[in-house]
Amino acid sequence: MLFELLLIRQAIVLAGCSAAAYTDARTGLILDKVTYAMIAAGVLLNVVQGEWLWLVIGATVFGIGYVIYYMGKIGGGDVKLFTGIAFLLPFYQEQFFLLNALFAACILAVIFYSIFYLLKYTRIGIDWKENKQGIQKAILFGIVIGAWLAIVSITQVVSITAMSMLGITLGLALLFLAFEKGIRHKFFLKQISINKLDEDEVIATEFLKKGIREKLGLKFKGVFGEKEKAILKKTGILKVPVYRGMPPFGPFILLGCIAAMIWPDILGLIFA
Repeated sequence: MLFELLLIRQAIVLAGCSAAAYTDARTGLILDKVTYAMIAAGVLLNVVQGEWLWLVIGATVFGIGYVIYYMGKIGGGDVKLFTGIAFLLPFYQEQFFLLNALFAACILAVIFYSIFYLLKYTRIGIDWKENKQGIQKAILFGIVIGAWLAIVSITQVVSITAMSMLGITLGLALLFLAFEKGIRHKFFLKQISINKLDEDEVIATEFLKKGIREKLGLKFKGVFGEKEKAILKKTGILKVPVYRGMPPFGPFILLGCIAAMIWPDILGLIFA
């Protein structure tokens, strides 16, 4: 019976992530009807099986995800998808499933999108002045990461294959970090009329004009609601910079889940 329920959980995770990957790739949205169905199924199965710890884990994942979403660093659909996965399959073969799945998803996404957008940005011409701070930040992080990789290599904590994979991934991530502002500016930044802002729009706070952020009182908030729209209208601001057409993460979450089902301890394989 437990084995059959595990198969049901896996099937729902794969079906839900497949639907999310499809809609995210086509429209940039992960539909609520998909994520809410996953969350509801996970909660129901946990209550039936008396898995109260799994309910706590799912709620915790939602809480952490919401904070990151509130800061404008991740989409609401992604948070709900992570929550659904956490409720349905918090553990798999005694491993924290979501952590392994996210690790694999991030590795794949970093490699793919770093290469794709760096090549695309190079073709149209890099604005070195705009990316000055990003380059400096990447150099500092590179020094720290380089030292860490050297220590790991000397102590032989990870295999040569894993070292190579980590080195390539982190190297590409640093390159993307160096030119992230320019990439965001060229490919995702849009000036949108206040009346055309979507619900919970992710605002490009680093591109807001001086003084606007203070008027809004956003502090660390990165998404807009009705309150912020009303303030903007009162101050006479007609347009704000937002990020649209951001690269979808849904397909990589699906790939990460598949990888974590095939190799349940991905982190263990690397840091063995």
